[in-house]
Amino acid sequence: MASPGPMYYPPPPRQRSLVGPLLLIIIGVLFLMKNFGYSLSFLNGFVRYWPVLLVAVGAIRLAEYFWARSNDRAAPQMGGLTVFFLIVVAIAGIAVSAAYHSHKDINWGTFRDNIGDEGIVHLFGNEYSFDGESKQEIPAGGVVRVRCERGNITISRWDGPEVKVVYHKRIFAGSQGEANSTNQATNPRVQLQGTALEIDANTEGAGPRGVASDLEVFAPEKTGVEITSRHGDTFVTQRSGDVKIDSQHGDVSLDQVSGNVRLSSHHGSLHATNVNGNLTVDGRLDDLSLDSIAGAVLVTADIFGDTKLSRLQKGAAIRTSRTELQLARLDGDLTMDSGDLQGDGLIGPVSLSTKAKDIELKNLKGDVRVSDDHGDINYENASVTALGNIDLTTHHGDVHVKLSPKANFQYALSTRHGDISSEFEGVHSSGSTGASSASGTVGRGGPKVSVTSDTGDIALDKSEAAASEPPAPPAPPVPAKPARGKKPSDVEVM
Repeated sequence: MASPGPMYYPPPPRQRSLVGPLLLIIIGVLFLMKNFGYSLSFLNGFVRYWPVLLVAVGAIRLAEYFWARSNDRAAPQMGGLTVFFLIVVAIAGIAVSAAYHSHKDINWGTFRDNIGDEGIVHLFGNEYSFDGESKQEIPAGGVVRVRCERGNITISRWDGPEVKVVYHKRIFAGSQGEANSTNQATNPRVQLQGTALEIDANTEGAGPRGVASDLEVFAPEKTGVEITSRHGDTFVTQRSGDVKIDSQHGDVSLDQVSGNVRLSSHHGSLHATNVNGNLTVDGRLDDLSLDSIAGAVLVTADIFGDTKLSRLQKGAAIRTSRTELQLARLDGDLTMDSGDLQGDGLIGPVSLSTKAKDIELKNLKGDVRVSDDHGDINYENASVTALGNIDLTTHHGDVHVKLSPKANFQYALSTRHGDISSEFEGVHSSGSTGASSASGTVGRGGPKVSVTSDTGDIALDKSEAAASEPPAPPAPPVPAKPARGKKPSDVEVM
């Protein structure tokens, strides 16, 4: 009988290298530190120290090799994505280092700070500053048109009949002579075209050079203003004429403007206070802040940051890709971000349609209609006289309504998957298979309260404190009758 052959044991599976996971951890930690506010010079550090990454990878691979050898294992192998990443880093490092050593006047720090804001205007050279001003008369009823590719624009009032332009220019060049030559070629252009005064910052007059020019324009108060800004902030104050702004990259601030304002924004925030005319905004906004606007407000723009509204005398209509809001007036405040909307002191009719927000409304006067795809709705109104029709609908969320204990209204409540509760006497729900509904009248009836939720609970409760109603005038005092036998002058005063 033949003896059995030797048993075959397959070799242990080959280990994967730790280089890829460690690189991800390091990169993730660096970006996390950046998000928490640590000032890290990524570009400058990469230019100088990128070879350290290759040294670290080599050290890790060498340690893995000796560990595998001591344990009679095959050396761990790197994945294809890790190898590709290292090749890309090496090519980028060689290219950027070559540029760094061949162009000693590259302003890397400033380039890093402005690459996302003003493009590559600060890439080359040292910074040189130049100031100047000019004046030009403008006919009555004329308009000032200002254009600036890179730099801030400030429009202010003054009492002179002409327009004064003051510029503060920043030029990035390799030498003083080069900066002087660039300055001569990029002086602002101010010329009268009919009744329009054209002001061009002329930052590209010397070609694709690093030039940014801040313009301060002082114009008569009633003069209309039209602004075109590509990279920079815009400030407009103390104007009674109309204002038109086209801003590509930069914030816009308005204060004490009596005329109508029209803004087209592509990347930036709007802060407007004390505007008496109508305000129209379109495009794209980071943040929106409006306070004390006497005219009508129309905003048709996607808002990616926070919205803060207060004291809008003629209301507002705001339309974004996710939210549509229309209100007749705002005496209080309204704030909105990506997940919440809170309003206090709105005056209806109010119409709100949104995709996914938790909504909280207080002290609303008049009718209100809310439609929310995904989110909770909280409505509170402690006033009896200010209560209007209420129509609240959410597809996925709870609805909580608080009304004055003395309120008189009709109600119709319905939820497909949820419960209905109420602190008002006589409000009882009925239903089956998870659905609940309730309808009826509280007190003498009046405004209709309609609440619908596809998936969520509905609560109809009493507000904790009644809103301050105007007190009834006191009854006039009844004059005391004089006692018999006495004259009115003989009555004693208590």
